[in-house]
Amino acid sequence: MPDPVAPDLSELRAELRPAILACAIGELPVNVALMRLLMEARSVEEAEAALDVGAAAFGGLSGQLAIERARELLRRNPGAFATVRAVLAQAEHDRTPDSEDEAVAHWAAVFDRLAQAQPEAGVALYALGSPELLDAATAEIVETLEGWCLLSAACRVLEIGCGIGRFVRALAPKVGHVTGVDVSGAMIAAAGQRCAGLANVRLEVSSGRDLADFERGSFDLVLAADVFPYLVQAGGGLAARHVAEAGRVLRPGGTLAILNYSYRGDPDRDWRDIAAAAEPAGLARPEQRRPSFRHWDGAVFLVRKTS
Repeated sequence: MPDPVAPDLSELRAELRPAILACAIGELPVNVALMRLLMEARSVEEAEAALDVGAAAFGGLSGQLAIERARELLRRNPGAFATVRAVLAQAEHDRTPDSEDEAVAHWAAVFDRLAQAQPEAGVALYALGSPELLDAATAEIVETLEGWCLLSAACRVLEIGCGIGRFVRALAPKVGHVTGVDVSGAMIAAAGQRCAGLANVRLEVSSGRDLADFERGSFDLVLAADVFPYLVQAGGGLAARHVAEAGRVLRPGGTLAILNYSYRGDPDRDWRDIAAAAEPAGLARPEQRRPSFRHWDGAVFLVRKTS
């Protein structure tokens, strides 16, 4: 028999229950839980009904407040369902490429299209297409990096996969110089518009295969936010090569900050993969951190340059 105290979500399709439960118990930020719900729902009406069921099931309990916040977030962003579904249709996250070159070309084309159609959601699906939510998520990550003493007025930063330039713009006032690279020319064009007038910013299209355009010891921080999952999926050692390349372009004492290494759901395996690539590149063993972000749920790996 079910636990008589446990909230009853049995009337929901099984695919919808994890997002509702994760939202209610605080396992995921509200916007991330809502994103997961919209990924599984067949329609916005089904998502709304699932939130209604969740609110009723957790009525009088602390989880009800979180579900009410998710309902309000969906009401404020009526296009969120269509945005999430459109990005998923474009992205093909389960696609297995035949080669590195095919993978790089595929993702360059995908992000070129997303830069035109859904720029905010294209770089962070959990923003649900909302510029305000994207800015809030970006700001708290930058604040966390600053709190970890990774930013300073003299710091030179390289961001791999800079997308529309959200981190580049947020970092520019806090550091000496920021370089953003991306395989998508359309994303770089969007980043150029976002970062117009910032004298300490450089943006360029990259090959997606390495960091050969940059000299050894050029940067104090290499940032990769939700980028390595695509390198991991591409296979062929592309992710390991970028860890090694980060080690090459970092100055001694510098840091590679990986915000999400993969979407495999296995942080221990992620740690092992990073560690295996780090040691030959003169990088220390990765340090995994899991801050309590309000708008993002990823794992952070900090890898220091030791020599």
